[in-house]
Amino acid sequence: MKHWTEPNGIFIVNIPIEWQYRNSVIENIEEKSPYSFEPYEASLGCFQLSCYPLSERGINPNFPVQKNNSRIEWLESRKEDGEFDILLYHAQVDDMLCMVKYIYSTENRNDDRIEQQIEYAKKALDSFRIIPKTDRVLAANLNKHDNFLGSLLASSDLLENAYKNESHIELVVILSNQIDAFLRISIILHQQLEKQTNDIEVKYLFQGDNERGIIERKIYTKAHELKIIDDNTYKELNDLYNLRNRVIHRYIISFLKTRDIAKIAYDYTLLNEKIKLILRTYEEKQFGTGFGIYGRGYKKDDEFDETDYRRAYSMANDKHLLKKLKRKI
Repeated sequence: MKHWTEPNGIFIVNIPIEWQYRNSVIENIEEKSPYSFEPYEASLGCFQLSCYPLSERGINPNFPVQKNNSRIEWLESRKEDGEFDILLYHAQVDDMLCMVKYIYSTENRNDDRIEQQIEYAKKALDSFRIIPKTDRVLAANLNKHDNFLGSLLASSDLLENAYKNESHIELVVILSNQIDAFLRISIILHQQLEKQTNDIEVKYLFQGDNERGIIERKIYTKAHELKIIDDNTYKELNDLYNLRNRVIHRYIISFLKTRDIAKIAYDYTLLNEKIKLILRTYEEKQFGTGFGIYGRGYKKDDEFDETDYRRAYSMANDKHLLKKLKRKI
């Protein structure tokens, strides 16, 4: 299973690794209730979650308002319309009305795979929890952190292809992006350690369509001010970034040679490894502290198992949404 958090931090649920969140895949579908999930491949049905404030929908006196401190008891029902079978689940929890549907074609009613998917849906229901109001901002920020990690994983696929194809311009772009990302998370971990807090400054990890983000040079400067990087690394970052801009904006209108870009990509590769090791030291500093992103549940000698890799592949797939780059789960 893998966890999925409602974009506003209202609820969290564990879903099968084989399921994909569909709202962000289908064009013109908003990120709001109902939130839909289907298997990446050979989908036979759709799992949908909806959550609405009780203040808007009103309290149904026919079933209780539950406290969100134990397993939720769902009111189960079934609906058939001749074309689809719909399994329905309702619960009133804290301040929210929660509704879940599992929808599949009547033609597949006796398919063993549907029974398996329904079992998966019931396991997801067992894990469903409303997040307390006081924790919803943190939950939404952690969700953006997960998106950040998924994007970083996906960038590694692009980087591998660029090395394989000797695409030097692409290497410069991706490596500079990764260095920026490694420094951003290093800044967050550094500040969590200093303040001994779980809070995440999400401005470093996410930029919405209408938001002004923090540019790379300011990230370099912030990392330098916090002594995450030394003077020589700071200078190297800025010098390479100047060359990166020449590659992207002035390749045709300058005397820059393709051979020069190969050298820039090589220098970026070495610097990327250097910054990655700096990030690693901050991750290890948090292990066992009891706070921060890595303070609980992580150890220096942790190893990835098959389930961890499958979760990682699903995160990368959700970022790519391209068949060519799709990893088998």
